[in-house]
Amino acid sequence: MDTYRTALEQWCEQEWAQNPQAISEWHSDDEIIQVFMKLDRSVLIADFSVDIDGQLHCKEHLQIPLDRWNPGSIQAHRTSDGTVRFRHRHLEIHLAARLRAPEWGQALLEEWLMVQRGDMLRPKDRSQRIASINRTKMSIERNLNHSNLDAVRMDFLAATASLTSVEMNLNSKRRSDESE
Repeated sequence: MDTYRTALEQWCEQEWAQNPQAISEWHSDDEIIQVFMKLDRSVLIADFSVDIDGQLHCKEHLQIPLDRWNPGSIQAHRTSDGTVRFRHRHLEIHLAARLRAPEWGQALLEEWLMVQRGDMLRPKDRSQRIASINRTKMSIERNLNHSNLDAVRMDFLAATASLTSVEMNLNSKRRSDESE
């Protein structure tokens, strides 16, 4: 993989506009290179093919952004067809299952994301903290403005109508029982 490190970094610079902070090999041979990359605010699983000239071509990749990741949300399982499926939410990628256990890759990705989350929570200077609080406040305000209680109100009215109907039926049965 060391022979392809520069090519991987160049691909990452072109596709993601950043150099990877770390690259870890999952599998490498004469025809394919499968790697994990740690970016600034995400991790990336990439599957490359190597052509006759030694050039890399990305067959597929899966990016897991820090803001969409929760601890434990990356799944890695060995499949019956001899590959390892990495899945995050509804996205997945299949890698060769030759050298590494699925849990190794899953743990590495989770660790990288955990470190990135820790970097976000570190104390910042005063202006950064204020900007962060303002962003959070604006996000909460947007969510409150978009929240809609009409569905809850309709459910409440339907439940009230049902209760009224049941009470009326019970009262009418009671009256008919008393008159007999």
